[in-house]
Amino acid sequence: MQRVILFILFTFWVFMSYRLWQVEYAGQSLGAAVDIHVVWKKMLNAQDEAKLQIVDERTSKLLGALEWTPNVVRDMNGSSGSVEGMVEKVYEYTLDIRRGRLYAADSREDLIYDFHLSFSSFPENRWKSLQLGVQREVKEINYAFEVNAQTTNDFMNLSLEIGDLQQEADVPYTDLKEPEKLIETGFKLAGIPDIAASGATLVIKNLLKSKDLQIPQLNFKIDLPRQAHIDLLPGVRSRVKVYRLDIPVVENMLIKVYVNTIGEILRVEIPEVLIDTISKTAKLNLPKSIVLRNQNFYGKLRRNP
Repeated sequence: MQRVILFILFTFWVFMSYRLWQVEYAGQSLGAAVDIHVVWKKMLNAQDEAKLQIVDERTSKLLGALEWTPNVVRDMNGSSGSVEGMVEKVYEYTLDIRRGRLYAADSREDLIYDFHLSFSSFPENRWKSLQLGVQREVKEINYAFEVNAQTTNDFMNLSLEIGDLQQEADVPYTDLKEPEKLIETGFKLAGIPDIAASGATLVIKNLLKSKDLQIPQLNFKIDLPRQAHIDLLPGVRSRVKVYRLDIPVVENMLIKVYVNTIGEILRVEIPEVLIDTISKTAKLNLPKSIVLRNQNFYGKLRRNP
């Protein structure tokens, strides 16, 4: 009797494994489209953080690192009568970038950053809170900038610290589409006197009007591409099937994100035309190729001493 039970369990396990394989792979050749919400849910429900290294692939130089951590916040209200461990409802999702670091020639001058975003469950996907922190020390002077925004407020809080100087400002969300107000706030955060800040803001406002620049309304809704595609993970020796998301930044500029079947980010490619545009506009000497790579699949690079 025991053998019969074991045989039934084994047969059931084989059948369920086959069905899982059908759901994940059957009929999905390279390039086949996949509903974006399937991939998005896998990414948000991934069990572990993705340890990503920022690399110039043309030179194999390590530029920085970060940890991408998704989390699901459960709504446990009214679940006392349910089976222990069961989840009745998702309250919100969170995405965190932790231990973010861009390397400088001197490790003491590395740019350190972190990011947090929370948003509602499907199908709304509306943002609920956002925090961004950036910090750097240059010639023993500490620079720190923070952004804190909540949907429960009608403004976001900005704070700037330069050495012993500390400034703070609240920016109404309605001002985010008016660049002259943002510039004026930036001047004030930097400690520039009000008269000088107002004069400089007026000049910039006139310049913007002369160019007839149109600033779109800010929208924090998370807009996703409609579908992902089955692809192979580039740059590795083994054949690894992944989902590829093509996320448009602007026209003809696609950020490519490669995700495995359990939702872990393996690779992010920044379009070279976008890097070149930023370099020329901001007069920065950026690498020609910037890729974020999961160190568990590409190996861990060591920082140059």
